[in-house]
Amino acid sequence: MKHNNYPGNFIVFEGLDGSGQSTQANLLRDFFIKNGFQVVLTKEPTLASEAGRKIRKILDEKEKISLQKLQELFAQDRKEHLTKIITPALKKGKIVISDRYFFSSFAYGEASGLALKWLLKINDNFLLPDLIFILKVRPRACIRRIEKRGEKKTIFEKEKKLKKVWQTYKILPKIFKNVYMIKGEGTIPQVFERVKNVIKNKKLAQIIDQTNIKPEATAQDIKNTCREAIEYGFRGVCVNPKWIKMVKSQLKGTRSKVICLVDPPIGDSPHKKRIQICRKAKKDGADETDVVISLPDIKHGRWVKILKDLKEICKILPTKVIIGSGYLTDEEIEKASSIVKKAGAICVKTATAKDPLENRELKEKARHLKIMKKAAVGLLVKASGNIKTKRDAEEMIKAGADIIGTSSGVEILNR
Repeated sequence: MKHNNYPGNFIVFEGLDGSGQSTQANLLRDFFIKNGFQVVLTKEPTLASEAGRKIRKILDEKEKISLQKLQELFAQDRKEHLTKIITPALKKGKIVISDRYFFSSFAYGEASGLALKWLLKINDNFLLPDLIFILKVRPRACIRRIEKRGEKKTIFEKEKKLKKVWQTYKILPKIFKNVYMIKGEGTIPQVFERVKNVIKNKKLAQIIDQTNIKPEATAQDIKNTCREAIEYGFRGVCVNPKWIKMVKSQLKGTRSKVICLVDPPIGDSPHKKRIQICRKAKKDGADETDVVISLPDIKHGRWVKILKDLKEICKILPTKVIIGSGYLTDEEIEKASSIVKKAGAICVKTATAKDPLENRELKEKARHLKIMKKAAVGLLVKASGNIKTKRDAEEMIKAGADIIGTSSGVEILNR
């Protein structure tokens, strides 16, 4: 299956018939529109394709067909759905919310006696969603909701059948990433709050550069960091230069960036060596570099030298420049940030390992972020160093951070 590398986000709601996935999909659509996003709300089976229209007749028991042929119709309808509606919207950077997708085929198809392996195979070339919500509602409660609607039940809307369907839904999080089981019982607003909490976590994950720059890190440690990035949807993975090729391979097909840390902790390597590291990082597959500014040069006021060094570095790859704010006075933070902007970097970053600020309160780091934001208007600002909890991350974002650098991304999202 293919990862979504388009600028838009693809979200799917799933669950038993009567679980309320359509209601929650509509609420999320309205929520995003209210917050200024362009949204396409769609559903499966569609009525736009011949296959989709035929599926609807079969579900309403107006036509009969083998269960295998029915799933082949779902796959054909899905192919057209992706080609004509979902993919074009994602290419334009829109949020696509689909009420059902191939997860329904897996759950309802296997419950009907079809092999899950075969169902996976006929859906293998389709796009993986960025986020999947499965609403957890007891089959009996679903049947009550369906009966309350006063509509004729489809061939799948029987309690015994729904119990089988749920057994398959329960195993999907073990097969796919980004699947969230949401308690679907309670009031509609209560369920939607649970949905929004997951959305907030995903939004936070998308600005986290998950970091592993420990000198003692093994290949397996780095692979684990990459696995976390894929599972949680982190913005990127930041590692030391020797791991770039491996990380590039591990993150292939995902939207997570490969980030190379250059010249820690104080940026005191010769200019020629810094250039060599950055060029090799690019050759090995890095998408960005996090380069430490020359702190000795800052302390000696060698601003012309610093600018020349950074200008050449910034031409190689998109560059985030670490100014080591804990070592600097407010005036030096301001000057360094303005130089970073002049050099053509994409971002100014607070710190790396061994920054003196590591042992002080985050409030001081937050104050530094505000100085950096003001001195480098238009640049991204990255906060890093001793950010270990969700509260820490939220404080940094409130102070102006656009990106969070941390080795505690998983812990931040799970607390």
